Amino acid sequence: MNKTENEEIAVHASSGNLFADLGRPDAEEALARVRLAQQVAEIIERKELSQTDAAELMGLDQPKVSALVRGRLSGFSTDRLLRCLMSLGQDVEIIVRDKPIDHPKAHISVIAVANIGVHSSVAI
Repeated sequence: MNKTENEEIAVHASSGNLFADLGRPDAEEALARVRLAQQVAEIIERKELSQTDAAELMGLDQPKVSALVRGRLSGFSTDRLLRCLMSLGQDVEIIVRDKPIDHPKAHISVIAVANIGVHSSVAI
């Protein structure tokens, strides 16, 4: 079926979490895993590591590193991604605090702090 010029296409604003928009019950955890994997990939790139060298540092095989940097995260738990970051020389800090009263539910977030000369925070 072809759309004519006068037909409107429904557009919905994103919540900022594609997994939530798709109705996944584990949306926040899934997004946190993606953000952690993005950090692993960025560190590998910043350190100019080959996938083979990164694999050796993280205790993985090269095909697993390839999958990870391409966002194929089956087999990568949050815990495993945290261990990968630590193996790449990153400190990982976990902060647990009360959720704000005005938030309907608690959430998970990943915050990356760039260590390139000047300290800056980027909420992701």
